[in-house]
Amino acid sequence: MYCQNRISYRVQEGDSLYKLAKQFHTTVTELILLNSGVNPYNLQTGMRLTICPGEGYVDENESKPSEGNTNKPTKTPVGGIVIIPGTTTQPGGTTRAATTALPRGRSRRRTTVKQDSSPRPGTTTQPGNNMGVDLRQRMRMAWLNHITLVKFYLISFFENLSSQNAWKDAVYKNAEEILAIFAQYYPASAMQRFRKLFMEHLRLTDEVAAGLKADPAFSGAAMENWYINAEEIASFLSRQTPAYNETELRKMFYDHLDMERQQMEAYLDGDYVTDIEIYLRSQQNMIELADFLTSGLLAR
Repeated sequence: MYCQNRISYRVQEGDSLYKLAKQFHTTVTELILLNSGVNPYNLQTGMRLTICPGEGYVDENESKPSEGNTNKPTKTPVGGIVIIPGTTTQPGGTTRAATTALPRGRSRRRTTVKQDSSPRPGTTTQPGNNMGVDLRQRMRMAWLNHITLVKFYLISFFENLSSQNAWKDAVYKNAEEILAIFAQYYPASAMQRFRKLFMEHLRLTDEVAAGLKADPAFSGAAMENWYINAEEIASFLSRQTPAYNETELRKMFYDHLDMERQQMEAYLDGDYVTDIEIYLRSQQNMIELADFLTSGLLAR
């Protein structure tokens, strides 16, 4: 993802991804994407995280420069933050020279960093065309948000929390965001079918969760229909986008349902460590699914 003011942040005691997302006006999902391999449930004091602050973020530790001297660093950022303002990165290009906030006693220097020009999966290679990059990022964010919002909703449902309706609304809003991506490529008649299948998936997820909550050994019709619905979605998408291999797509959806079911079972059994481990694996599954879907749309 492109970021004009990327930050390298040193984790402090008491930090969490939720806390940092709020502090830097970003989202937990974006932090996870920028820091692959980091266990979001086990941040260690002193480890480095890459953060792309969102709109409206202001570094409170950076004081204004004195009159007549705009280059002198005035304060060392707390938490080991190194801010690189005003940089612009482009595929195959270079970053504009940037000024970095440094501790006292160190001089500033201007740097030019050569960027890797090799194409990434799901991206276009035409100069000046960022369509593939943008689509890839949107698709990844949408599907990662999907599993995260569903997880929070299911926890609130299992615990009978008053927040469950708000989380459920967020799940359905996210579903519309996913559908909106495909609506740029599919005709309206096809989108009506896709929306029906997707909403059926969410309804069946509710039924499976209710069944498991009542009986950990639940294996009723809703469970079977859940997987049948996944088959129908894979079949529909492969018909609309010939670049999709239906067998491969079906397996990805099956894996998604398997991991979602296993998380529910582990949570209800009180095995929270396993629940978290499976959730982290499901993130990678969603990234692979999102990239697969992106490459097919770009090939249309």
